[in-house]
Amino acid sequence: MEITSRLSEGVALVSVVGRVDSAVARDWELGLVAAVSEGGGRIVLDCGELSYMSSAGLRGLLVASKKADAEGGQIAVCRVSDRILEILEVSGFVLFLKVFDTVEEACSALGN
Repeated sequence: MEITSRLSEGVALVSVVGRVDSAVARDWELGLVAAVSEGGGRIVLDCGELSYMSSAGLRGLLVASKKADAEGGQIAVCRVSDRILEILEVSGFVLFLKVFDTVEEACSALGN
């Protein structure tokens, strides 16, 4: 897994490449939580290169989402494959995460 983050107009743009599983879950969670702080609670998570997410990855996403909510922000995910979208739907994550087709749509929805 590779995770990168950059700040753009007050929103943390986070890209993830590869697999998010128990082997990288701690780094994943720490990266997302740091991005929440960097973006003032607002994160756009680009999943275009994400190939797999386990329950350990979902846990890190939940922790980051709770932190974002506590800071008055939100996490928006975009470029989500059908496989990852199914995981988010079955786990109920689509109830509190916004899902968009493009990075631009996600940024716009978060107030950019």
